Parts: sequence; structure tokens; C-alpha cells
Amino acid sequence: MKIVISGVVGVGKSTISNLLANKYNFHLFEEPVEKNPFLDEFYKNPKKIAFQMELFMTLMRSQQLNQSKNFNNVIFDRSILEDPIFVDVLYEMKHLNDTDYKIYMEFYNEVILNTLKLDKKVKIDKVIYLTASAKTAIDRIEKRGREVEKNVDNEYWEVLNKHYDLWYKKFKNHFEIIVIDTENKEPDMIANEIASVIKLGDLDNEN
Repeated sequence: MKIVISGVVGVGKSTISNLLANKYNFHLFEEPVEKNPFLDEFYKNPKKIAFQMELFMTLMRSQQLNQSKNFNNVIFDRSILEDPIFVDVLYEMKHLNDTDYKIYMEFYNEVILNTLKLDKKVKIDKVIYLTASAKTAIDRIEKRGREVEKNVDNEYWEVLNKHYDLWYKKFKNHFEIIVIDTENKEPDMIANEIASVIKLGDLDNEN
């Protein structure tokens, strides 16, 4: 089974992904931020490097998708399904010009989406969409205190939250997306709720 844990920055994806992967013996593909040579510069000056940043992340997630063929049970801490959300946000905030936006979206729709539809070995079985208000996500971001996120304007996080909701409405009939509200819930409670909803305890957990 291939499961995606999706949601805005600060919603708790990484914590939940690790809890589920460890408990149910899933191979975890972590978000490839540590490998991203553009991340620090992106948060300082997104307009300068937005296109390279998003193309790199899509490349990294494409590699993860191909690597997932080697495992029976996989959890993705965010996936390639969500990459266009960030591109839409950057375009709305005028960090991407018309040409770069058009090139990226045409590439994504023609290459990435078609691969997901045609190659059964990389088929995503379930998408767990973790939701939280923009205020809650911002509070969690501030609490964890990552240096690269400290100077990001709150407008970015608010626009990101809006585009995640638009993404859900667009794709809810194309993928099996399960919405889990994370407001006022601890990570263990959220992980248990996900496991119960998709019956992880019933799986053959050999990877």
C-alpha cells in the first residue's frame, strides 16, 4: 500500500508519518528538504529562485516515487501530488512569472500526472489530508522554530492553506483522499485515527 500524508507546512505531517511508519513497519520517504540546495535562498528571496526550487522538489519526489516500487508498504511525507500547490502559491504571490509557471504546469500535467495514471506500480492508494486553520499552522511553525521559516511572512502560509483546500476540491474525485482534522489533537491521537480509518492493523506489514 502506498499512503501519502499531505497538508500545509506546520500541520504535523512529518511527526505523524514517522509514528505510522514505525508502528506499522512502512518504508518512509521523508520530505527531501535536507537535500535541497535552494531552500535557504528560497526563503530569503523566493522570486529569485522559485522555479529552480520547485523543479528540484518535483525531481526529488519523482525519484522517491520510482524507488517506492521496491517496497510493499510505503508512506510519503508529502508527495508529488502536492507540488503544484506550491507553484500556484508562488504564482499568485508573483514570485513566478507567466512563462515559468506555464512551463512547469505543462510539464507536470503531461509527464507527472500521466505517469501516475498509467504506471500501476506507482499508484497512490490513499491520501491522508491533514487539515488545520492557517492560524494553528502558523502557531506550530513558530513553536518548532526552524531558522529558515522564521522570516517568512504570514501571508505565504495563509495563501498556502487556501490553495491546499482548492487542491482538495479539485482532486477529491481523482484520488482517494481522506480528510483528518488536526485541530486540538495530539500526534498520537491523529495517528491512531488514521490507522483506524484505513485499517492499517489488518495489513500484511512485511516490507
